[in-house]
Amino acid sequence: MTALAAPLTQLDHPTSPLQIELSFELNLPAAEAFDLMAHRLDEWFTQIHAVSWDHSKSVRGASTHGACSERSCDFGGKSLREVIVSYEPGRRYSYRADMARSEMKMPLEDHFGSFDFAPAHGGTRITWRQHFTPRWFVPGAMLRWQMRDKMMKPAVERLLSKYGGRWVA
Repeated sequence: MTALAAPLTQLDHPTSPLQIELSFELNLPAAEAFDLMAHRLDEWFTQIHAVSWDHSKSVRGASTHGACSERSCDFGGKSLREVIVSYEPGRRYSYRADMARSEMKMPLEDHFGSFDFAPAHGGTRITWRQHFTPRWFVPGAMLRWQMRDKMMKPAVERLLSKYGGRWVA
């Protein structure tokens, strides 16, 4: 008999080095913060124009968000395909970018992102991590700067201005 591969939900750890970590608090309860961060990216991540989902492989059922659901983010006509790795409403979710199936090409591979949610000061503390390996001879520091300062930080600033909260050191 052939051994089956581990379910995707058990692969909830990065194999690439930690590249970026941002922590902030939103003046929202964890359930609402989770919904906003996991399902409504186009409301706060300015580069994302629309998000579509395919739940046909979801471990929670074919019509429900869950691990193994697939998300497609439209970056102005080019899609970035992602597979949800873990999905724990109000607590954590993680995802991997599927660069081979994406139209949007980025100079990275072995991408793993995660959001962790914890109660804090009447709201929710969120830690957003991005793990990846630079490729195409792009210096890692330049790629980290581009993702952190040109994409992630402006997205968090938009969240903070709309919902209230603060950066956490």
